[in-house]
Amino acid sequence: MKSIFYLFILTLILPAQEKILDTYVKTALESNLALKQKQFSYEKSLASLSEARGMFFPSVNLEARYTQAGGGRQIDIPVGDLVNPVYRALNQITGTNSFPTDIPNQTTDFLREKEHETKLHIIQPVFNPAIYYNYKAKADLTEVYKAERDAFARNLTAEVKTAYFNYLKTVEIKKLLVSAEELVKENLRVSESLFKNGKVTKDAVYKAEAELSKINQQQSESEKNSNLAKAYLNFLMNRDLESEILTENNSYEEEQIVGEFEQLEKNAVLNREELSAINMAIQASDNGIGAAKSSYYPAISLAFDYGFQGEEYKFTDKDDYWMASVVMQWNIFRGLSDKAKSEQSKISKMEIETQKEEAENKIKLQVREAYYNLKVAKEAVTTTSKRQRSSELSFKIIEQKYSEGMSPQIEYMDARNTLTQSQIEATVAKYDYRIKTAQLEYAAAILKLELD
Repeated sequence: MKSIFYLFILTLILPAQEKILDTYVKTALESNLALKQKQFSYEKSLASLSEARGMFFPSVNLEARYTQAGGGRQIDIPVGDLVNPVYRALNQITGTNSFPTDIPNQTTDFLREKEHETKLHIIQPVFNPAIYYNYKAKADLTEVYKAERDAFARNLTAEVKTAYFNYLKTVEIKKLLVSAEELVKENLRVSESLFKNGKVTKDAVYKAEAELSKINQQQSESEKNSNLAKAYLNFLMNRDLESEILTENNSYEEEQIVGEFEQLEKNAVLNREELSAINMAIQASDNGIGAAKSSYYPAISLAFDYGFQGEEYKFTDKDDYWMASVVMQWNIFRGLSDKAKSEQSKISKMEIETQKEEAENKIKLQVREAYYNLKVAKEAVTTTSKRQRSSELSFKIIEQKYSEGMSPQIEYMDARNTLTQSQIEATVAKYDYRIKTAQLEYAAAILKLELD
């Protein structure tokens, strides 16, 4: 991992500026509403995992029942028919009447008129593969939600950096247009002076006024872009859309990019959270297959009851009872539905594996595109800086000549437009380079996320 940082030397930002941007990134990671939704999904999956873990432990239920009944079946007990003949025989043998011979038969209700049962019912799973595979699948899905949250956080980091540099770009362009406005106003003043002295015609003044209107229109457009860029950055941080954005110490030093995209691709495949989520989803599918197959095995549990029974609510040692059981449940046939469920899980796994292959190719393509975009952006910084320097030198010469009446106005205006355009292009190139840097950081998963 460390070698990637040696191979990929990105923009070096001054400490104060870096601190500001890091603060904004941290604020977004703590407050962004969409990221909070991802966090809630992850936390909900953790609770679901705890629920699955709890199925390994015994369940303990307190069950109480009180019944009052009437009617129903009756049971005849032939007590007299059985005992009376015996007693008569005993009387004859003993020559006495010691034994009664008129005992009646008995009839009893099948249902007790009153009855209660209060007990603790305990069940402990001993062998149940479905519980195990369910827990493993929930654990894998929890990691999927975590990876999805982290993937969003990485993308959010790149979005904040992009939005911040876009805002700085609009701020600097606004400053350039203010300078351009001053030049155009000076041109209008010089044109009016030359017209009064008969050195130019009235159209020179009109052209200067038209240029001033053009600059004012560009300023309005720039102000709109700046407001929107500020609002979007504040939106990412879940702040008031009009909150101030700090821009001090806005200067940079740049380094060349070293290394090739193959190494960056490898780092992306190893570290991008999207692929981690897919890998965990594949593991979850494996456990889903195991859960489907587990229906072919018996489930064995231990059950234990301890409680009290009787016609009245009494909790004495004469009323209590206990009962222990070993319970086995084995599904023999369920209309081939278990086999169909297993096939569904296998197909789901193959589908996810296909998605993984596609995701890897997309990420590699994303890295290559970001890498080459950054190289082009770096070249643009160099060329636009040279063009800006040349335009500044050229404008100084033509401005001096025009103020002395030695250069036509059209040449002056063309030089001024070229200067402003080159300054804007250089500013755009400079910040586009930072934006492309952030995009490559995201695509190649260079930066380490710091999330709880």
